[in-house]
Amino acid sequence: MTSHSGIYDAATDPAPVPGGPAFVLTLFYLAMIFLRPQEFVPALQGVPLLPAIMAIALIAWLLSENKIIETQQLVALTLLIGFTILSVGLSGWIGGMIPAAGKLIPTYVLFLLIAATATTARRLRLLMWVFVAGAVVMAIHGIQQKITGVGWTGEVPILGRIRYIGIFNDPNDVGLVFVCSLPMAFYLLSFYRSAVVKLFLIIIIATILYGIVLTNSRGTTLATAVLTALYLWRHQGVFKTVVFGAAIIPVILLMSTRIDTISASESSAHGRIEAWYEGFQMLKSNPFFGVGFDRFTEHYLLTAHNSFMLALAELGVFGYILWFSFLSSSIAMMLYLHKPPSRPRQKEPWEALVEQYSEKPANDDCPRLEKEEDSEGKETNPEQKISREDSAIANTIFFSFIGFATSAFFLSRTYNVVLFVLCAMAASHYAGVRLRTSSLPLYGFFNRLGLWVFLSLVSIVMLYIITKILMLMA
Repeated sequence: MTSHSGIYDAATDPAPVPGGPAFVLTLFYLAMIFLRPQEFVPALQGVPLLPAIMAIALIAWLLSENKIIETQQLVALTLLIGFTILSVGLSGWIGGMIPAAGKLIPTYVLFLLIAATATTARRLRLLMWVFVAGAVVMAIHGIQQKITGVGWTGEVPILGRIRYIGIFNDPNDVGLVFVCSLPMAFYLLSFYRSAVVKLFLIIIIATILYGIVLTNSRGTTLATAVLTALYLWRHQGVFKTVVFGAAIIPVILLMSTRIDTISASESSAHGRIEAWYEGFQMLKSNPFFGVGFDRFTEHYLLTAHNSFMLALAELGVFGYILWFSFLSSSIAMMLYLHKPPSRPRQKEPWEALVEQYSEKPANDDCPRLEKEEDSEGKETNPEQKISREDSAIANTIFFSFIGFATSAFFLSRTYNVVLFVLCAMAASHYAGVRLRTSSLPLYGFFNRLGLWVFLSLVSIVMLYIITKILMLMA
C-alpha cells in the first residue's frame, strides 16, 4: 500500500507497522518513569530527562508515515484532559490552569505514543516486559530496604513498608505497580516455550509477590485476591472457584498483616469514610464542574482515598462521566476482544455516522472495506475471527485493569500514569486487531455512549449508598 500522511485507517489492508523509532523511544520513556534515575543519580539531577525523551519520541512519531490510532479513544481522552484543565478555571482559579496542563499533558502525550505505536502483539509484549521489569526493580529495591534498611536510591521504608522514589514514594503506589504487572508476567510465562525463560519468569513472579508482602498494603493484597478469584471463576467455573478459592484466597489475604484491620470503625478506614462523605459535600456545592482538578485537599485536610470519589468531587458529574466512560470503554474493548460475539450487532444510525467520520480513508486510492456481498448482491457479515494470541493479550490487559480498579478504590489515583498506560495499551491493541480483522467494528467511547453515561450515573449512586452504609457502621 502506498504511504500517505494523516491517520491511517485501522480497518483497511494491514500495512507495515509504522513508528518504529517512536516506539523504541516510548519504551525508553516508560522505563525511565519506573526507574527514575534522574532522581537519585547525581549526574542526572536537574536534567529534564523525561521531557526530552518524550519530545524526541513525539517528533519521531509525527514524522512517521501511515499513522495508526484508535481515534475514538484519543478524542475521548482529549475531552477528558481538556475538561480537567478547564475545571481549575471553572473553580475560580484561572492561573491554576497552566500548572494543571503541565501535570496532565505528559500523560496525554504518553497515551498518544503508546496507542499509536504499540499495535502489534510483539510490541505489546515488549511493553509488558518493561512494565514487569519496572515492578521487579521496585521489588528488589524493597528487598534491599528490608535487609539493610535503605535502598540504593537512598529511600527508606515507612513504618516497615517498602517504597520507591518520586511518584512511587507511597507503598500503595508500589503495590499498584506490582498488582498490575502480575497478569502481564503470567501472560509472558504462558507465551514463551523456553524452559530457561519460564524459570526466569517464575522467579520474577515470586519476586513481585514477595514485593506485595513487603508493601503490607491492604488494597494491593485485596486486589491480588480479587484477581485470583476472577481468574478461577473465568477458567475453572463456580464450583472449582469456591473450592480452590477457599484454600488460596485466605493465604493471599495473610500476605498483609494489616488486612484484619479493615473495618469501618478502624481509625484509618474511618478517615477514608469521612473523606468520601466530604467529597459528596463538595459535589453538592459544585455538582456539574466540581471543585477543580487537584483541589480536593484545599477543601478537606485529607485526600479522597478513592479514585472514583476524587474524580467526582474534583470534576463534578460532567467530568466524572468523561473519566468513568473513558475507563469503562477501554476495559470493555478488551472484554470484547477476549470473547467477541459470533455476529456483529446491528449498528444504530448515529453510530454509523460516528464511524463514517472516524474512519475516513486517507485518500480515494485506499477505499474502506465494505461489508462482503454474496453473488446475489446481498450483504453478509463475516465472522470476527480474532486470533488466540490477540484474545490472550486482551485478557491480560483486562486483568491488569481489574487489579488497578480494585486497588484504586481505596487510593486517590484518578490521574495515575499507570492507569493511562493501561488505557493506551487497550486502545493500541484494539486498533492493531482491527488491522488484522477486517470485520471488527469500532468499539470505543462514542459507540455505546449512552451505556457509559448510564453506568457512570449508577456508579455515583452506588458510591453514595456505600458511603452512607459505612457512615452508619463507623
